[in-house]
Amino acid sequence: MPLTPSEADAEHLLFMQASLDHLSDLVIVTDTDLEAGPSIVYVNQAVVNRTGYSREYLLGKSPRTFQGPKTDPKARKRISEALHQQREVREELINYTRAGEPYWVEVCIRPLRDAQGQHTHFVSTQRDITERKKIESDLMLFRHAIDQSPSSVIITNVAGEITYVNGGFEANSGYSSEEVLGLRPGFRAWAPRLDAEKRAFWSTLERGESWRGEFVNRRKDGQRMVKRAVVSPVRNKQGVVSHYLSVEQDVTAEKEAQQRLQHLAYHDPLSGLPNRRLLEEQVAECLESDMASSYGLVLFGLDQFGRINEAYGHDFGDRLLNQIGKRLSRLLNQPMELLAHVGWDEFGLLLFMGDQSEAETRARLHVLCTELADSVRSSSGSLALTACAGVAQLKEQGDSFEALRRHADLALCRAREAGTGQVEFYQAELGINARRQLELEEALRHAILRDELSIAVQSQFCGDGTVCSAEVLVRWLNGPEGKPVSPGEFIPVAEASGLINPLTLLVLNQSLQTLKQLEAANLSIPLSVNFSSALFHDAAFVDGVIELIGESQVDPGRLMIEITESLFLDTSDEVQESIDRLSFFGIKFSLDDFGTGYSNLAYLKKLHLSELKIDRRFVENLPGDEDNRTIVRSILSIARQLKLRVVAEGVEDVAQADFLAAHGCDLLQGFLLHKPEPAQSWLQGLLTKK
Repeated sequence: MPLTPSEADAEHLLFMQASLDHLSDLVIVTDTDLEAGPSIVYVNQAVVNRTGYSREYLLGKSPRTFQGPKTDPKARKRISEALHQQREVREELINYTRAGEPYWVEVCIRPLRDAQGQHTHFVSTQRDITERKKIESDLMLFRHAIDQSPSSVIITNVAGEITYVNGGFEANSGYSSEEVLGLRPGFRAWAPRLDAEKRAFWSTLERGESWRGEFVNRRKDGQRMVKRAVVSPVRNKQGVVSHYLSVEQDVTAEKEAQQRLQHLAYHDPLSGLPNRRLLEEQVAECLESDMASSYGLVLFGLDQFGRINEAYGHDFGDRLLNQIGKRLSRLLNQPMELLAHVGWDEFGLLLFMGDQSEAETRARLHVLCTELADSVRSSSGSLALTACAGVAQLKEQGDSFEALRRHADLALCRAREAGTGQVEFYQAELGINARRQLELEEALRHAILRDELSIAVQSQFCGDGTVCSAEVLVRWLNGPEGKPVSPGEFIPVAEASGLINPLTLLVLNQSLQTLKQLEAANLSIPLSVNFSSALFHDAAFVDGVIELIGESQVDPGRLMIEITESLFLDTSDEVQESIDRLSFFGIKFSLDDFGTGYSNLAYLKKLHLSELKIDRRFVENLPGDEDNRTIVRSILSIARQLKLRVVAEGVEDVAQADFLAAHGCDLLQGFLLHKPEPAQSWLQGLLTKK
């Protein structure tokens, strides 16, 4: 049975609704009531699915139900104007779901007319473009990030022609994007690249791999730049390489900093010369070569550089080192020769000796020392320098830098002992002597720990022949080989190794025990103990001296500390403070070897002296030597004016004793009167005579 017209229309409407419900686009139909605002009369299933609203809820509602705080008001206004003008309008809007989730739609609104042309509805077709907007946003963010990046980003086509550069490229290179589009990136190269480098570069990219390396480029203004780059192939959806992406970082400052650090690592900041590290590496390289035996390691030592620093200041000393380095560097004439500043007042030289004789090499080194010793200007005029040199030959006298340096240093020490401006070559006996010093040091260390050192005493006599005081001398009777070791040999070892501190405290302790025995026997005889000048720099040592005296309960006034004139050279506060502390405690001081060195009368009272000792060199040949007579009389006169007691050392004959006594010398000491003997033996002798 055929359908009636009304039934046919209803069936057609159901078919159209079913068709619209299968669309992925959102379809919303409203009436045309613009005064009250259009109301929804139909939504398809896509609207229900996307927004979460039911059809029943939406029917009769305003389309603005879907809008929210971020919906563009200008777009809404443009839509309203189009609806009033009954024309089609397209916009992109942010809408919101029932749960408040935003989503983007591309809206197309068309007016709908009936058969008579009357405007009856508005049909809004909306395509969900949320994902597209997200991609666009990400792309915009990505583009903005690339443009803001300080790195240079370059995109080229497969032909290698630039199609894009970012703002970082423009800032770093000085070129605008318009200037470089279509060019190849290599137009900026500082120098042409080698063919092998080009082949390696393109071979990597053609394999589909990223190339990593560095370019040296030129800015538009001509400035040199170092770029660290990663160049990668970019493939399209079909997997075919369509472009190349290059990301470059300016590492010029980093490279310059590395060069500065490299220079600092291998050069001395004061002299500007290579340092010990670079010299060591150069020597090691030379030792590996066939020419090793043609080279020698030379150590130059400046004479009295410490005193120059004290006199003129460290700034002057630093400038002096710089000037010396430049002088010596000018005299190098072989490719592997290298001059380095290896210590405070020492320079090291890798010297080409070739087949020269020792005499010829010595002559060249004397030239270097002479050049070094050429006078320099100071604030008060010209200043002459002197230097010594020690030489060790590569391979023959050492197959490592440390061995060569040790041997050259031994030769330098021998040169300094020989006098200023001397040159010495390493000899095997120098090493033997050095080993002897090490053996002595180790044995002395154990001897001090085991309290194996003893003291001897030498009496000092008044004019009437009585013992008025005495000097304590240290003895090492059982040395490394079971034999006695001379103080002249082991005292320098103690001073050089720092053992002089415990050694002196050991001697002092034994001296205090002897003083206690003298007190017990009612003998008021003071004892003199020698102190090295270096000890006065050690506040802890001074504390130890005071503590020992306090524990012994001996009268400090019966202890005389003998110091040498070298202490006059040291005007540091710590030295004066140490002397002041000991003097305040009641200890007296005697100045040994007076007149032989740097005596300064202004310091005699400052050092709290009670006694002067005339050196044995002035006592020799008395009374026959006129110069010695004059010197001795002068010392005695000075002492009387300063109210100081005087001791004459080295009295070995009656004529000397008579002359000294006749001129008012207070005490006499020497083999004529008494030879040093062990403390207990000396003490027993006094008790016997009592």
